[in-house]
Amino acid sequence: MARGLDSIKPLCPFCDTPLERPRDVEPKRLGDFGYGRCDECGAVYVHDVTGFNLGAALVEALGFACNDNWDMAWDLMPDQDYHDVLIEHYDEKTHRIYPSGHDNNGARVKGALSFIRLFDDVRQLTDAGVRQRLEEAPDASGGVSRQAGGRLSAGHGRRFSKREVQQSVAGRRLGELITMALQDRLVLRKIQRLLYSADEQQRWNAVLMLGGVAGALAKSDPTLVGDLVRRLLYAANDSAAANWGTIEAIGEIIRCQPGIYGSFVRHIIGLLPDKPSRPAILWALGRIGELYPKLVKSASFFPLLDFLESDDDTVRGYAVWALGRMRSREALTACRRLCSDTAPLSIFDGDKIIDTTVGRLALEAVTTMESEVSEGDKRGGIMTTENDQAGAQPQITEESQRVIEARTVYQEADILKNRGQSLDALDKFEQVLAIFDEEGYEVEVANVCEKIGDLHVMRGNFQAALSPYKRTLAVCEKYGDPVSTVIIIEKIIDVYRQLKEWEKVLPYYFRALELVEDLSEVKRSALFLAGIGDVYERLGRHRDALDAYVLAEKLYRNMGAREKADLLASGIKQLKNALGEE
Repeated sequence: MARGLDSIKPLCPFCDTPLERPRDVEPKRLGDFGYGRCDECGAVYVHDVTGFNLGAALVEALGFACNDNWDMAWDLMPDQDYHDVLIEHYDEKTHRIYPSGHDNNGARVKGALSFIRLFDDVRQLTDAGVRQRLEEAPDASGGVSRQAGGRLSAGHGRRFSKREVQQSVAGRRLGELITMALQDRLVLRKIQRLLYSADEQQRWNAVLMLGGVAGALAKSDPTLVGDLVRRLLYAANDSAAANWGTIEAIGEIIRCQPGIYGSFVRHIIGLLPDKPSRPAILWALGRIGELYPKLVKSASFFPLLDFLESDDDTVRGYAVWALGRMRSREALTACRRLCSDTAPLSIFDGDKIIDTTVGRLALEAVTTMESEVSEGDKRGGIMTTENDQAGAQPQITEESQRVIEARTVYQEADILKNRGQSLDALDKFEQVLAIFDEEGYEVEVANVCEKIGDLHVMRGNFQAALSPYKRTLAVCEKYGDPVSTVIIIEKIIDVYRQLKEWEKVLPYYFRALELVEDLSEVKRSALFLAGIGDVYERLGRHRDALDAYVLAEKLYRNMGAREKADLLASGIKQLKNALGEE
């Protein structure tokens, strides 16, 4: 039978342009897929040789279309930002589609092509990068480059028993487990099963070893690890399934391979609405942030600060632990307030299970954060970590006696502040501010000014708080610290609202909105938009207020915050009635 009678050339489903054979493109996350792009309309496609990994292939196609900008990919909505199409029964060897599902020899054709076509305004941001990656990829050939299951072919080795794997996990013999997994692909599954062990220490050993082994195999066998990540993600998202250890294991895989799986940090944070999962999420983020703080902060950082005020002792303690691991200067003040918190909890610190209290964890976090601030000041960096963007502050190799004494006075002032002795604290903070200013310690100047501003607010002297807050803001912006900048802007906004100076507060709202949009922080974007609407309404600019409220309501609705969205919707309806639109 002639080939043309029972097979067809693969054409782009959006413009009917003939397609080239899929190519190998790095990095691979969820499987060993082939990639391609339509030269006419810019649609991209991903080839799954098995036809069983269509969900993963669609995610890969979306990420590829966004040129691996996964923050963008997770924010896109089907039919609003892109269209997707699936074409089944594609054979890579012949580069043909067999509608009957069988080739000319009667063999079943399982392959499928998953297509994503971004809308023009989105595609123009990423298309150049997609084209370049395909141009740099190896030329397509007629041979089959991927084996059944989407897995690179590998030699077969011996099988390892459940007992052998369990003993290696118990001993945390990572190198031994990696060698096993290279010979026996079922080793990962056997480690995963230990996540459900009745022994808590065994479960934590499994979390560490699963992350380590998967991280080591991620590049040599991406499909094997991709399958594992998908199973863990499905379990973490399924409220009806037992998901003990799954979120922690995902965190360990990201910690071991941030370049490949770092985009899934946003997915972990997206699980925060599930209250029982919050300790696991915070633990995973703390482990990742310990090595890669910017990876966590760039995903969505503010919810972690909110959990420091949680009514749940365990959640509060895990939040303190996570932020301490990340050496997050932004949480320093809040963690200090928790140093006297006697609520007990148990936590796995990455080595062993410890019984502690929220206060002890807070004290450890504060010590780490203060040390980081001091070291950052000495090396001329910003207030967070050495991996964050640094400015042009002069290097300070040795502290003068004046600075050493000023640090002691600073600690005394902070104690007085916490005791409520605001006037005495203000006096001491003013003393150390002059010294840090003269010695060129800009980071410490910013910290002291924030403390002074907080004290003025505490005393109800809002006008006096503006100058020190704005000075802190200038340092945060100088060194490119967007999270700290937003926190200080929020304080300035609160002051101007207390003073009812509505015209002056608007620029700060817009600056904060710009920053949180860059951080992809949807919750705070909605909050600032609602605040902007409120200010516009107070100024009598009802049309502008309505526009801001509508955007805020949409964001709350999309994130599932129904109560806030309904409240805004009610206000929008009333405002429209007042404007005569309904």
